[in-house]
Amino acid sequence: MSGRGDIRMHVEHLFEGRTLDTETIELKEEIYGNLVARFDDYVAQGMDEDEAYRRTCEAVTSVEDVLDSEKDSEAAVGHTAAAPVAEPAASQRKRWSAGAIVAIAVAGALVVGMIVVTALNIVNTNDARNAYDSTTDATVQRVTDGDAPVYQDDATTGGGHGNGNAAGSAPQDGTGNGYGAGAEGSTGLDAEVYAHSVDELAAYEGMSVSSEPFLAMMKSLPLGFYARQAMSEPDTGTIELTYTYDDRDALARDDDCVDRALVYDVVAAMSVTSDLQTLRIVEEETDDDGELDRDVHVFDRTTVEGILGFPLNADLLTSDTWDATRNEVMTTRAWDAIWESADVD
Repeated sequence: MSGRGDIRMHVEHLFEGRTLDTETIELKEEIYGNLVARFDDYVAQGMDEDEAYRRTCEAVTSVEDVLDSEKDSEAAVGHTAAAPVAEPAASQRKRWSAGAIVAIAVAGALVVGMIVVTALNIVNTNDARNAYDSTTDATVQRVTDGDAPVYQDDATTGGGHGNGNAAGSAPQDGTGNGYGAGAEGSTGLDAEVYAHSVDELAAYEGMSVSSEPFLAMMKSLPLGFYARQAMSEPDTGTIELTYTYDDRDALARDDDCVDRALVYDVVAAMSVTSDLQTLRIVEEETDDDGELDRDVHVFDRTTVEGILGFPLNADLLTSDTWDATRNEVMTTRAWDAIWESADVD
């Protein structure tokens, strides 16, 4: 069944690859608010949600459609309003034909109509935005890369793809290579995953789907330094979490280390928050041309639990049980399948 969550995903797709400055974010939320209002109107008229969702998305298929529409509207208003600027002389007024008078009356009616339509659109947009704000909780915290953690190259110091002699209870991937804590003193990203305390995680047990506490919890996990924004939809059990990097490739030896850490964070979040059904991970990174690249992964609880073969809940938050859970998550069979299942084309 399609609904509000799918409309949010549709809007996110429209803005993929665009720089998210203040103006663009405002435009994105305005489009989302208008589409939600349109969807609700269709449903109120008796239309089923799938058809309402289809017709809603057909209204806006690209951001360019919206921008072009606004430009056309502005041009039409400017052209129409410009007609009666010059005040004709008295002698000219006497020579006006009936057709000219009718034309002026029509132009005036068009201007009044546009003003009324614009006012109604503003009211509808504000109503939709207020309705969205009343059901959506968002928290934003910016990061300062000057204090960013530094991860050693796991290929030489351990903490990632080890040689099977790494310290700790690291799982094997079937080839003899472990993904364990690595040599003593290692600061690799995998080592941070294995050093993460289940007691610290258990402190958040029973947390609700709410942005502020969720962001605080995620900041305590590996890669938490780069967690910048959390936006929650309690009604659907959905949270969108944004990570922002200067250079993702510089965080660890290879992308697999970062992928594994993010999957671990997802499993930890779902174990702590039983009401969390969907976790959207948005990764933002500025490329060499100054453009903002965005990658989105959507993790579904049922899919994640199906790959792992067990439910994610507070029963896992004991030392021995969590060690076994973490070992399973860090195997290639588990983390790679979970990461790929969340990929958004």
